[in-house]
Amino acid sequence: MTTSGFARPENKVAILRRIPVLTSCTEDQLLLIAERTRLVEYKKGESVYRQGDVADAFYMVSSGRLRVIARDGSGPEQVLAVLHNGDSFGEISLLTGETHSASVEALNDALVLELEKKDFDDVINRIPSLVLYLSRILSRRLRTRELHPEFSEATIVALCGSAKAAGRTTFAVALGALLRAETGKEVVVVDCNAPDTGQGQWYAAGAVTGSLLGLSTEEMVQQATRPHALGFSVVAAHELMTPGSEQAIAPLLSLLTSRYEYVLLDLPLAFGPSTTKALTQSDRIFLLSGTERDDILRANALMEQLASTMPDWDTRLQLILNLRQEIGREALQAVKAAFKRPVVHTLPHLASASGPLTLERLTPLLARRDAGYVLAVRHIARELGGMLIGLALGSGAALGLAHIGVLKVIEREQIPIDLIAGSSIGSLVGGLWACGMSAAELEQMALGYKNPWNVHKLFLLDVGIPVFSILVGMAAGLMLTWIAGFWIGFLFGFLVTISFGIMLGPLSGGPIQGARLMEKLRTDFANKTFEDTRIPLKIIAANPMAREEVVFDSGPVADAVRASVSIPGIFKPVTHEGRVCLDGGVVNPVPISVLKRAGAHHVIAVNVFPTTVELVRHREQRRLRRLDHDVELASKSLLIRLLARARQEIVRSITPLVFDVIMRSMQAMEYQIAEVACREADLTLRPTLPEANWLEFFSPEKFIQRGEEVALQYLPELKRITRVRSVDNAEHAQ
Repeated sequence: MTTSGFARPENKVAILRRIPVLTSCTEDQLLLIAERTRLVEYKKGESVYRQGDVADAFYMVSSGRLRVIARDGSGPEQVLAVLHNGDSFGEISLLTGETHSASVEALNDALVLELEKKDFDDVINRIPSLVLYLSRILSRRLRTRELHPEFSEATIVALCGSAKAAGRTTFAVALGALLRAETGKEVVVVDCNAPDTGQGQWYAAGAVTGSLLGLSTEEMVQQATRPHALGFSVVAAHELMTPGSEQAIAPLLSLLTSRYEYVLLDLPLAFGPSTTKALTQSDRIFLLSGTERDDILRANALMEQLASTMPDWDTRLQLILNLRQEIGREALQAVKAAFKRPVVHTLPHLASASGPLTLERLTPLLARRDAGYVLAVRHIARELGGMLIGLALGSGAALGLAHIGVLKVIEREQIPIDLIAGSSIGSLVGGLWACGMSAAELEQMALGYKNPWNVHKLFLLDVGIPVFSILVGMAAGLMLTWIAGFWIGFLFGFLVTISFGIMLGPLSGGPIQGARLMEKLRTDFANKTFEDTRIPLKIIAANPMAREEVVFDSGPVADAVRASVSIPGIFKPVTHEGRVCLDGGVVNPVPISVLKRAGAHHVIAVNVFPTTVELVRHREQRRLRRLDHDVELASKSLLIRLLARARQEIVRSITPLVFDVIMRSMQAMEYQIAEVACREADLTLRPTLPEANWLEFFSPEKFIQRGEEVALQYLPELKRITRVRSVDNAEHAQ
């Protein structure tokens, strides 16, 4: 905090005229106030006062932005408002005599006029009309806070590049267009590039006549602002990048943030005082780099420079890798490893089939939802807008086929999904969908298992025989061969091997090795990696040895799914980086928390486990059906009754099978965990079928239909959460 030299009363009167609280004051009254105020500069992050402090002044914002934050006990900080040029604050505590109920700190460099309490009391005694005005302001502010607790905070994003060909301006235009389209809020791009760089063709805003230097901030914005064909505004401000012009950066940003929700700064390649000033005033910094060695070296050098000038640079900076040409997986990993910090986003190669990329050729590309570059930029835009939607697909074996029905509705209604996470069957369905398979293709794949043999052959023909059982069988066979002959010894040895294999298989992790399943998964996923998915994907497995979840988000997707579907006691576990991996449902059956940690602002969960009430109701219905069957059977002949009785005894003697006991016990545990997890979701879909069996992969239609029914039932809520307007509402709004 420093007291500004711009402190002459006549100069402060010019500032006071713009304060709405003082609009009823005469020139003499404004001069009276100006003589008693001091102009104080607060740097970004500095506090004006803290919650609980004694009120000692009245404040009026001349330029810059300040945020009002409050903390309730030990809970997180809550942002109550953002103050801009002309706003006043502190009067509530002065008028009521209470301590400050919130803290105020500078979001970027700000100039504030301060009127100390004793001078404030003197001023309101001399200007009675000011007391009435402050009372009305106080009443309206309290009423507004009660009715509209939410507010829109402007965000300043600085875009800089490590090289001229890093694609910074193309990215700025695409981000501005998609921010406007996705959020529906006002966006302005500040073009700081010199006219001779050739970047102006991307903004097509026309030349600015005359110099902007020497003009007031309002005049500068009015003269330099142009509409862009893609829906956002453009401010041509290259003159502010010249030496000695850095003092105009903060006032310009202050004015822009009062008019626009998003301010994007397309900064020049060369760093200077004005560029540094713009970076320090920004809330987010996107550093774009290419894949060439020089690009990487310059990007690392820029990050070192930022580290020396901005202490909190690492919390604001995101490194974006722009692929100007196709590159192999191994080469891409090598490039990412060469940077001094992780690459947060990768922009796929963007090419135009009709020639070099221009604004005219970029415009139709931005309308495509299948273009990798557009998907990546749209994800960044939705992240900036606080709109990232996560979809958590839970475990449940065959019950999880209902996920396909949910995805059919999501596709048909164009519900935006930005991230997806899955456990067990949810990892299989979600992984295939994230890799580009449509819901209709998933449905056709599921229908291919209507023949039970197509399911059984993946498991029954993949039973592993432990080496120990083979050695025991060979020893027993050789001993009997010496006594009874070769063929009897061979048959006996074979039976001993099979018997020991069946008994020892579960003891070695599980009787099913999963080799055939792994082969099938690699075919279905076409050897794709997490880097190949169209939306970010997280797959969850469990490490029972450390009681921890294992989140897969790199490497082959098929390997991650194989780990996530490894049912304990049935499938042999997978070892990944020294950790034993089992079914993800063991630790996180509906991975909402994983999506929250990945940055999802809203999460839609799909939980296919029937509730206890549903299972009790279904059991009672089964009991009543058995009673009706017994009554009907009593009228049959003695032979039929005996056969029915024998059948019942056989079924009762072999059920439940050990695999069924293992699976149902695990699902009982998963149900309890899932119920707690789903409390954190914005919406939980429950396409449950209490009468269904976990192994009914051969009856996919009923699961898919149920998923579709429940998704349609909650469609209005889905659209509300994801901010999708119906066609009728959209037409009515027009």
